[in-house]
Amino acid sequence: MSEPTEPRFIYAIGALDRTIRRQLGGALEPFSLTIAEYTALTLLRRDGGHSNAELARRALVSPQAMNEVIQSLERRQIIRRRPSETHGSVLSTFLTAAGRELLARCDLAVDAMEEAMLEGVATATARQTVALLLTCVRNLQSDPAAQTTA
Repeated sequence: MSEPTEPRFIYAIGALDRTIRRQLGGALEPFSLTIAEYTALTLLRRDGGHSNAELARRALVSPQAMNEVIQSLERRQIIRRRPSETHGSVLSTFLTAAGRELLARCDLAVDAMEEAMLEGVATATARQTVALLLTCVRNLQSDPAAQTTA
């Protein structure tokens, strides 16, 4: 059996993920935000009112990890929580005005990073790549054989 001459698709994605995490962590550091906190804020901007469990699922982290994120952001008054209108024991999470303002400043740094990453890539190609990667995520999430337990 011969060795592949091209890197595996999964290797390229992993290398990109590690590079993005390193760069994104640096871009968010001046704002005292972690990647998980930034992710939660972007999810809440799209549609607030999520419970801790919903945010964890959408951010691809454990509920325990998201609970730590929520507590940190709430202490800093970047988010607020209130009882859900449909489930009294569930707390819904929303951005505060300070959270929206912080997120807007972070977005400028993240936009610059993403722009540098995509330099020389046609807009149509970038859109197609996003669609391809999201399809890969959905395929792996729906395939029980591809999922592992820790």
